[in-house]
Amino acid sequence: MIEMEGLQDDEIKLTLAKMLPKGHPDMGDMPILFFNIRLLDGTRIGQCDLRVGDSRHTEVLGHIGYGIYEAYRGHHYAAKACRLLMKYAKKAHMPHVDITCNTDNQASIRTCELLNAQLLGTVEVPSDNIDYQNGSRIKYRYRIILEDGSDTALS
Repeated sequence: MIEMEGLQDDEIKLTLAKMLPKGHPDMGDMPILFFNIRLLDGTRIGQCDLRVGDSRHTEVLGHIGYGIYEAYRGHHYAAKACRLLMKYAKKAHMPHVDITCNTDNQASIRTCELLNAQLLGTVEVPSDNIDYQNGSRIKYRYRIILEDGSDTALS
């Protein structure tokens, strides 16, 4: 297991809430780390997760998921949390992370833009996928390269 240090910036910190070393049937059989997103004073403002590795699920669900509570939206906390997760992913030797979002989710699209993520295109959500059961049919798929020797996406 890679150390969790460094999962903090000048505004937020990520605290490990749960880890599924063998994954989850709806999210793939790779390790999944679930974090609380907190302000530095400890106030919980959302959650995020990182799926470490690749499976057929990451094409649709991505490697990173996040949610910010409504009262804390508009401060780019999701992008900040993603940057922290990408530092962990890089230490885990992941060459890239993918983030997916519904095509009408303007906040997540903006988060991906702030991260300088490359839009790979759209993916259809298979009917056996958890997101399909929650109403999603098509998602944008973005990618951020981590192993190119530069930290531009992480700064």
